[in-house]
Amino acid sequence: MSVDATLRKAAKLAKQGDRGGAAALYREVLAKFPGNATARKGLEALATAQAGRPGATPGAARQAAAPRAPGPAPQQMQALQRLMQRGDIASVLAEGQRLALLFPKDPAILNLLALAQMRAGRLDAAIAGFDRVSALDPGFAGAHANRATALAQMGRHHDAEAAARAALKLDPNMVQAQLILGYALVNTERADAALACFEQAVARAPKLVQAQIGLGNARAALGQAQRALDAFEAAQALEPGNIDVLNNIGNALNALGRVDEAVEALGRAAALKPELAVLHSNHARALGDVGRSEEALAACEAALARDPKDAKTWNLLGNMHRELGDKARAIEAYDKALALDPATPEPLAMRWQIDTLPLDHPDFARMEALFDDPAVSPGQRTIIGFTLFKALDKAGDEAAAFARLDRANRMRRKAEPYDIEAHLAMFAAMKAQFAGGIAPLDTAALAEVPAPHRPLFIVGMPRSGTSLVEQILASHSQVHGAGELPAIGTGMARLGWRDAEIGAPPDRDTLMALRRDYFGALGRLGAGKPVITDKTPLNFRHLGHALAAMPEARVLFMRRDARATCWSNYSNSFVGSSNNFGNDMEDTAAMYLAHLDLMAFWASLYPDRIATVPYERLTEHQEEETRKLLAAAGLDWEDTCLDFHRTKRAVRTVSASQVREKMYTGSSEAWRRYEPFLGPMLDKLAGVV
Repeated sequence: MSVDATLRKAAKLAKQGDRGGAAALYREVLAKFPGNATARKGLEALATAQAGRPGATPGAARQAAAPRAPGPAPQQMQALQRLMQRGDIASVLAEGQRLALLFPKDPAILNLLALAQMRAGRLDAAIAGFDRVSALDPGFAGAHANRATALAQMGRHHDAEAAARAALKLDPNMVQAQLILGYALVNTERADAALACFEQAVARAPKLVQAQIGLGNARAALGQAQRALDAFEAAQALEPGNIDVLNNIGNALNALGRVDEAVEALGRAAALKPELAVLHSNHARALGDVGRSEEALAACEAALARDPKDAKTWNLLGNMHRELGDKARAIEAYDKALALDPATPEPLAMRWQIDTLPLDHPDFARMEALFDDPAVSPGQRTIIGFTLFKALDKAGDEAAAFARLDRANRMRRKAEPYDIEAHLAMFAAMKAQFAGGIAPLDTAALAEVPAPHRPLFIVGMPRSGTSLVEQILASHSQVHGAGELPAIGTGMARLGWRDAEIGAPPDRDTLMALRRDYFGALGRLGAGKPVITDKTPLNFRHLGHALAAMPEARVLFMRRDARATCWSNYSNSFVGSSNNFGNDMEDTAAMYLAHLDLMAFWASLYPDRIATVPYERLTEHQEEETRKLLAAAGLDWEDTCLDFHRTKRAVRTVSASQVREKMYTGSSEAWRRYEPFLGPMLDKLAGVV
């Protein structure tokens, strides 16, 4: 918004009685243009009106009206402000420097000059300028807030926090400083404290879009995806055309698993502002999440065409190539990301998860140092820990490997706690809701929402062979391998089944809602084959609702050795929080036992639609078990299913490289090398195979 528009909005809020919102807008103008007479008079009028009310402090009025030292003529300042509004930063710098020579002790001109330097990217000069302003006028809170903004742009978030706190000490109601403080706290992984800052900012300025955006970002950092979306939608109601808001809405929808909606929102944002690289990279992430890998690659390339020095997008491009099985291009992209930003641990770790990292390679020592560095975020240290584990595991040093693995899991468990008891309670509630049976949908209901494809759910514990079986089936001419679709989880969330929460029982309305959601998602995939596989392992939780809503669907239940499955969950890092039971040995074993119990219950309700696939037998007797697998899926035999490793498609799981190799045996024995360290897990699994 321009200064004039901001002032008009502030006056309107004041007239409506929203003094806090009006004051926030006046202060926003004064932080940038301390000489703006309209903003000063508006703030003074608010303070004067407040002074006559109970509990009011008249100091604000005195501060607003405090006399200033001689400086540039009002016309000169207004001319500079107009240049700033037009974005003519070069002219502001030239004229500002001339006026600064004439009035070297005028805080207003020095502040405006420093703001222009900040806009021009001369952040060191801007910070020095704001320091001069503060030295000349110690009570000028805006200079500290502006300094905090410049520091934040440099990534110096701890310094930005200190500057924002200095501004708030002078003016506790300054929303600009509250917002910068909030972002500094978010970026230093103190989202709880940041949330309080943004809540205060929203309370003081409920109609300020940036306050709502900050609130949404803090909630997102805390994993509160739905509440984050609520805040972003509140911001959108204030400014429907705001690109930042649309971008954040897309990211929040993605976090909620509403990936189709996220793709649409982020694609719209990128189309509205195509010059912004970040919009294309966010769109790329969403496209990848719905399996549109080629489009995701194109979006990454569009982002890099606009900002070829963005290390994060190069890292994303590396992930895309890895999922498509192109190891050479993935490594090339990760190396590019590292060359641009050597301090970023993620591409370094991902690069060495593709290759075997020799222990005498300099990168091994580098990652060990990063793993021990408290300045590196817990999330990044976790990724590094898993990479170190794999390197030491391949070198045959089990004790050192397990030490890194166990420490990485403890880090993630502390950063992202998992409540296994709440999930077990949810399973019990599901079984109770289905205990009396469920009436199937009638033919009229099925005709109302026809199936665009026949769903084939591949479920089980993560790391039980779901990716392998989908790759086999996707090699069939009648099958589209869709990967891990979020549609069941999204549909169940709409019915109240979010994470470990207990939602609506199955009835005609809820089942029809789930049917519409899921078949709508399948239809949007644009697949041209009659059968679609959905290999989201944790869909085993929702099979009661899914099979009742979609009598066309069948289920393949992967059953792998309990010890091998649980060890593989504990020794691999997963994206997202749904699999976080794998960060604890006892939680992993408890989930394994619970999934067996729940699958036995679903099989008793749908005995003809759920088939068990024994992973070990499939790897040892490939053709025999593949024939059984295809029969259970309702498919005719095709020889191509034996050459599954030749099928080209994106695989977005930790098994991405394995499914591109021929069938191999023995993986279920890998846990034995670590048996001395797995006591808590093995004790809980005693007697289960």
